[in-house]
Amino acid sequence: MRGCWACGLLLLAALALVTCGEDYYSVLGVERNADEGEIKRAYRKQSMKYHPDKNKDPSASDKFTQIATAYEVLSDKDKRRVYDRHGEEGVKQHDQRQGRKEHNPFDMFSQFFGQQREPEEQKLPDVQIDLEVTLKDLYLGRTFDVLHRKQRLCRECNGSGARSPGDIERCNHCGGSGKKVVRQQIAPGFFQQIQTECTACGGKGKQVTHPCPRCKGSKVMIGKDTVTIDVERGMPDGFTIKFEKLGDEHPDFVSGDVRFRLETLPHTRFTRKNKNLHTTLKLSLAEALLGFQKSIEHLDGRKVPVHRDGVTQHGDVQVLRGEGMPQHNFPDNKGDMLVDYEIDMPRELSEEQREGLRRILVQGG
Repeated sequence: MRGCWACGLLLLAALALVTCGEDYYSVLGVERNADEGEIKRAYRKQSMKYHPDKNKDPSASDKFTQIATAYEVLSDKDKRRVYDRHGEEGVKQHDQRQGRKEHNPFDMFSQFFGQQREPEEQKLPDVQIDLEVTLKDLYLGRTFDVLHRKQRLCRECNGSGARSPGDIERCNHCGGSGKKVVRQQIAPGFFQQIQTECTACGGKGKQVTHPCPRCKGSKVMIGKDTVTIDVERGMPDGFTIKFEKLGDEHPDFVSGDVRFRLETLPHTRFTRKNKNLHTTLKLSLAEALLGFQKSIEHLDGRKVPVHRDGVTQHGDVQVLRGEGMPQHNFPDNKGDMLVDYEIDMPRELSEEQREGLRRILVQGG
């Protein structure tokens, strides 16, 4: 009996520990088994009711903060699980371990009702250029100097768009701040003052009174850059070589990247399949029947010997180990060369040849 009383006391103590502090379910006015949709609807209703812009009661601000804290915990599955087991103090310890800071209740309200943040710094589009290379270039490696035409900052005004530094004055519309304060509705009956970019000066706070005579105030000109491109041995077809922030220039934007995409031109003798090279070798009927010794000129100019002693069938494939393409980044590791044989049959035979073949085939049979 004493054991039962002891268990009961321990259970009551545990419940008291969990329920101490704020009861977030009561703050939002929902049951403990409320689902995600019910919690959202409760927060929407309660936050609009106690928002200080609409509710002038002195206690509304504190109530609004409690509602935001309750929603922050109950809308997060991990935090809600901690809260249900260990209460408000458990959530605080959980946030401390995670290194999380308290949220601003007004920021949460704005995010919930779709308020947008100011845009980040904009970047100009990336540029992709197809670079034609030969199979030999990819086998041996090669360095290219490519003339790249792009938009550059005007060298006369260095991108200011003004004739001289004295021709740049403070914007009269924003007073030089580059920002204008506007009143924006974020929910029915709720307004918020936010800063926006001044449209007159584009957020720069300054205006040009006399434009640059060279760029006519556009701040940019068309120019050319010489780009050195190292095509490494074994690079695959379609490989992209990236040059960061080498794209068009503009004083108000971050330059984009330039990507050179390798496009392999067709070769007269070889086709490439991953690390392997494929080629076709034609044989006469005599070579196919009696054997042969030949050579294939490789991409580096070497003569690769090929020979067969027996009969070669049309469609036979011979593998020459280590005579394929080098592997990118590991050029000593090479693929194979696959030689496909085609038999060049004679178009016609003389009567004497026909008779000789007939005798040989009959004897062989």
